[in-house]
Amino acid sequence: MRSRSCAGRTPERRVHVARCGPPGLRGGHRVLTTERVTTPAQLEEAHTLRLEVFVGEQQVPLAEEIDDADFAPTTTHVLVRAGEQPGEGPVVGTGRLLTDPAHPGEVHIGRVAVARSARGTGAGAAVMRALEEIALAEHAVGGAVRIELSAQTQASGFYERLGYEVHGPVYLDAGIDHRDAAKTLRSHD
Repeated sequence: MRSRSCAGRTPERRVHVARCGPPGLRGGHRVLTTERVTTPAQLEEAHTLRLEVFVGEQQVPLAEEIDDADFAPTTTHVLVRAGEQPGEGPVVGTGRLLTDPAHPGEVHIGRVAVARSARGTGAGAAVMRALEEIALAEHAVGGAVRIELSAQTQASGFYERLGYEVHGPVYLDAGIDHRDAAKTLRSHD
């Protein structure tokens, strides 16, 4: 199912074809579908991938990975699936968008995780694109929104390729080196 943009609404699902995971049907081509998390089952899928990546691979303490912000009404999560058909297949990417009504026009992207099998396939960029579209459509002030994030230093190049300016000193978060990054989106971009 392909999404259409509706005035004032962010699409619930977008489709992108990419090579993802081990070769298989259609020579390894999989459909990457981004979807907004709207159910507890989808949130559980996001948590499962985050636990796999952050706790399992990167040794982030479990108590630090799932937090109250995950359940806040001002938080938006997205998933990226890789399957034979749009909307099918395992979750290979996720991320969340944090907003604070006291700071209109500013948002924070975090907890961006991509399954090991989907790294380098465009799944991470699909997560970021979906979160940026939501940020611009729903949180811009005067047609602009500032997006901030804490980039793991090993992923700084990824964020820079997406137009983020990585700045400031290196600091530890959950035992991993990070630097701040930011980007301003405008509705005419």
